[in-house]
Amino acid sequence: MTEAELERRVWHLIDGLSLMGYHTYCAKRSRRGFPDLTICGTRVMFRELKREKGRVTDDQRQWLHALSAAGADAGIWRPSCLLSGRVAKELTAISRLARAA
Repeated sequence: MTEAELERRVWHLIDGLSLMGYHTYCAKRSRRGFPDLTICGTRVMFRELKREKGRVTDDQRQWLHALSAAGADAGIWRPSCLLSGRVAKELTAISRLARAA
């Protein structure tokens, strides 16, 4: 699965759970390494999307570490995370829809 396909599927879940998400339109004008997605529900999470064997850059690693050290929910999602149900589980956990049920 390509990173673009993973992103498309993640957006489908974000929209279906009525979460708010953000992805920078043109990363060339952003700080290097900032995570691909910022997702807001009952809390905020930051996720870097990678192909299954995609390499995490030093800049990406530094951002994820800094965000985590500051108490943010930051991490990496790969196609295996989507296929295992991990992505859906993590998104559902911050969805207001899940809280209302």
